[in-house]
Amino acid sequence: MVNSNNLENVMEQIQQVLEKAEDQLTESKRNESVNAEAYTNAQLQLEEANMELERMIASATRDQRDELFRLQQQLHQLQNRMILGT
Repeated sequence: MVNSNNLENVMEQIQQVLEKAEDQLTESKRNESVNAEAYTNAQLQLEEANMELERMIASATRDQRDELFRLQQQLHQLQNRMILGT
C-alpha cells in the first residue's frame, strides 16, 4: 500500500512535470524554431513520470489507483500531443 503523503508528493511532482511539458508544447507552437533539447527533455521527464506512476499503481489501493490512472491518462494525452505537435 502506498503512503498517502508519498502519494501526494509524487502526484504533485508529476503535475509539475505536466505543467513544464505543457509549457514546452505551447512554446513550440508559438515559435517556429523549437528548442529541441528542452522539448526532448520534457518528453523524457514525462516518460520518467509515467514509470513512477506505474510503480505507484502496482502498490496502491483501489481508490489510489483510480486517482493515479486519471493522472496517467493526462500524462499519456500530453505525450501524444507532444509527439504530434498539436
